[in-house]
Amino acid sequence: MHKTPLALAILFAARSVAAQTPGPSSFELSGVFDIGIGYSQHSLSQDANYPIGMSPVATRLGDHSNTGMFNGGLAPSRLTFKDTEDMGSGLKAFMTLETGFNPFSGVISNGVLSLVNNPAKKQATVSADSSLAGQLFNREANVGISSSEWGSVSIGRNYSFGYDTLAAFDPMEASSTFSPFGYSGSYGGGGSTEDYRVDNSIKYKIQSNGVKAGLLYKFGAQGGLTGAQSEIQGSLGYENARFAIQGTYSSIKDGIFSTNSNTTGALDISVANTVAYMLAASYKTDLWRLRGGYERIRFANPSNPALDATTTNVFGYPVGAINLAPYPADKHFDLYFTGLSYNLLPQFRATVAGYLVKQNNFSIGACITGVNVASCSGTNQFYSMLGDYSLSKRTHLYAGYMYNRVHGGFSSGFLHDANNFAGGGIKHSF
Repeated sequence: MHKTPLALAILFAARSVAAQTPGPSSFELSGVFDIGIGYSQHSLSQDANYPIGMSPVATRLGDHSNTGMFNGGLAPSRLTFKDTEDMGSGLKAFMTLETGFNPFSGVISNGVLSLVNNPAKKQATVSADSSLAGQLFNREANVGISSSEWGSVSIGRNYSFGYDTLAAFDPMEASSTFSPFGYSGSYGGGGSTEDYRVDNSIKYKIQSNGVKAGLLYKFGAQGGLTGAQSEIQGSLGYENARFAIQGTYSSIKDGIFSTNSNTTGALDISVANTVAYMLAASYKTDLWRLRGGYERIRFANPSNPALDATTTNVFGYPVGAINLAPYPADKHFDLYFTGLSYNLLPQFRATVAGYLVKQNNFSIGACITGVNVASCSGTNQFYSMLGDYSLSKRTHLYAGYMYNRVHGGFSSGFLHDANNFAGGGIKHSF
């Protein structure tokens, strides 16, 4: 964290040099600053490190209302550095470095630190697992080569194809506060929040005549066990001026899920295999756009528990307890979503959306009616509204509302099974 100002200064200096250097190379600095003020009916206090700042959804221990500032009503705040070199013959070399920050506190977004700061039985502020864990370039860090004919290959820390699909087909465009897809990375990460963005990965994408396809492989980097803690993803879709459809697949071995620990300054983790399938589509006219989709995620116990048991830290934070068999039987999520955006005025767009997540009963034995156990079947429902007014091409004002209700296994240990969140803010991009 202390090295961040120096690193950013070096990048700004590099930008100045690149801007003065003739030739087919370009360096671009861009970003988003999105900050709002919101009200959450049931919530813990705000956390300066947590990527959103406050919780828009139902939480286990939140027993009071909370009004404060949040990040990412339309899009998470971030700085992006890109460099492209035209090598001729349709070939280009490129690099991307992107960091997400919290505009209300000025720190680099760090969901894992919010967990470390909140012991399991004494949580004071909002906290949740996140792929944004205080890394200098926590959103993206990769280098690659693209071809006008053969597509592009990027190596390093890449967005998952699940993220790419939800960012395009979620009616709320993965808003951090008005969509479960922006609030929780697990849906775009194939079941694992920490794989919303994928370390140690190589990603290939190609697009031709409206057809889009891609493959991603994450190296587990474990000695003697090539497949351990690895991941494979695939994507296939089609798009024209009006219609688009996209399907994705992901399979993760020994994925890590972090949560609050009773050990001070540490994380508790569970380890699991996940397999996810997603299909999403959209249709648009000059005035409106309809989007929706379905996702199925399966969770199972890990393939390499002996190796997983040796995990001592996650993103540099020490591990307390490790659960190597979190599922008595396979757990399934079935996720349905749809929504409509309508341009009421040239500068004003209104969006409504609904989301439903169903969980199976993955306990051993029957669940008792009226007893909410986390392994019992349940549902998680979200309903959202959002108004977006364009002051200019780069500056937007917005206001929105989201209602969330949990039932059955999803509501295990909750003080309140529903939450109302409302807020508004400003997004400026450059």
